[in-house]
Amino acid sequence: MPNYIINQHYDIIKQFSKIPLTLPLTLTLNMNSSALLKLMLNPDNYPFKPEKVDMLQTHISYLFITGEYVYKVKKPVNFGFLDYSTLEKRKYFCEQEIKLNSRLSPEIYLGVSEIVSDKSVLSLGGKGDVIEYAVRMRRLPPDMMLDKMIFDKRLNRTIIKNIANKIVKFHQSADANSNISKFGDIETILKNVNENFLQTDKFIGISLTQEEYNLIKDFSYKFIDNNKAILKKRVNKNKIKDCHGDLRTEHICISDKIYIFDCIEFNDRFRYGDVASEVTFLAMDLDFLGEDTLSRYFVDSYIEISGDTDIYKIINFYKCYRAYVRGKVESFQLNDPNIQPKEKEKSFNSAKGHFKLAYRYAIG
Repeated sequence: MPNYIINQHYDIIKQFSKIPLTLPLTLTLNMNSSALLKLMLNPDNYPFKPEKVDMLQTHISYLFITGEYVYKVKKPVNFGFLDYSTLEKRKYFCEQEIKLNSRLSPEIYLGVSEIVSDKSVLSLGGKGDVIEYAVRMRRLPPDMMLDKMIFDKRLNRTIIKNIANKIVKFHQSADANSNISKFGDIETILKNVNENFLQTDKFIGISLTQEEYNLIKDFSYKFIDNNKAILKKRVNKNKIKDCHGDLRTEHICISDKIYIFDCIEFNDRFRYGDVASEVTFLAMDLDFLGEDTLSRYFVDSYIEISGDTDIYKIINFYKCYRAYVRGKVESFQLNDPNIQPKEKEKSFNSAKGHFKLAYRYAIG
């Protein structure tokens, strides 16, 4: 773990339930939520009868790990930028998750499963009224996830080069059109940056300091104002694509081949953007995990393969932006009543670490 993450005393968790969010947040629990969790946690309810079922959760979904397969159920939440509040929306976004992730890992995303109710008895598939949907995925080996490989000191330049090559090919084939190109406009970049600061001022004194907030904000607006020409050039050179949107080490697996998974399906705005922003997202994550040298090698490899040398001119801005977004997302977890205190402590430390990293990029 990088040395700029500061471990906090456990009792600071007591503050978290008092943090007001600036977003229009709703949580409309399905009347069958308890029964749903009971169903999904019972190995007997799966056709292949796994030995056990483990559950993980984030602020937007439950993950049920069943041996060779993983089932993801989206929580009925509405954060404004993400709306899973109705069954119809959750079905649509499950289907989008399959479609979009099949661009990079078609072998992993298997389909959408129906969870049905027949006379108040829930089952995974079969007859009855559909009360929920789950994305069905093939489970990847957890010890081969990129973040785990970093922890075990198994990551090397050859792997990084191969990842860069795969991402270049993905970006070259990714959709680009006049609608997507708008997401590289100065106005859109400003909107995204504005949103960051509007949504995080309530976390000042909790997961980021006033100094960090002010300096990062000042750096971001000055960079945009001083670099409009290069940002417009990116649009004109067709560098705004339908990307992955969440390219981090925990979403890359090195198994029989390179698998990149869990792209953003819930909001096109978070997926459409400059390929440079996507490249720097993974580079930032490598920095965060203490792999600064491999981070630079990844960026250098991507640029060498793609020929996109202009990335060097905007890398610090996008690294700062991506680190700040991660700090924001981790801070949102602190107000989720369904997240356990130990997980909140982990999110708190991660949020502080990412905000400090964004500050580091901003001061150069």
